[in-house]
Amino acid sequence: MKLLKTMPTRYPEILLKKHNSGKSDWWEVVQPVRVRCSLNDYGRFMIPAGYVSDFASVPQLFFWLIPPHGRTANACVVHDYLYEHKPVKATRREVDLFWRELLKQCNVPAWQVWIMYGYVRAFGWVNWKN
Repeated sequence: MKLLKTMPTRYPEILLKKHNSGKSDWWEVVQPVRVRCSLNDYGRFMIPAGYVSDFASVPQLFFWLIPPHGRTANACVVHDYLYEHKPVKATRREVDLFWRELLKQCNVPAWQVWIMYGYVRAFGWVNWKN
């Protein structure tokens, strides 16, 4: 059973494994990920191996409406990293718009994109300031 906890799960572009923090919703990036991003002068930034994300911070009660992983996984890992480490000189609004575009590229249904985007715009300032 321990082997299953460390076995990587592959989402379309980011190799992840369950993080051994004791929390069921934390995942760790296994290999560094290069992300194309028009928000900085270099046109990209790197998410290092070992970075930990909870994907979308959705209360379990609403998983049926907005799954915290699956199609949204890649975009949410990128968004979490941008909020925490701010590797680009961009406003929170610009980062959120970039995330919204990533969600669309991951084929997340438009209605889910708008719910997630609206939630982040309304409450994301709390995490942005930390």
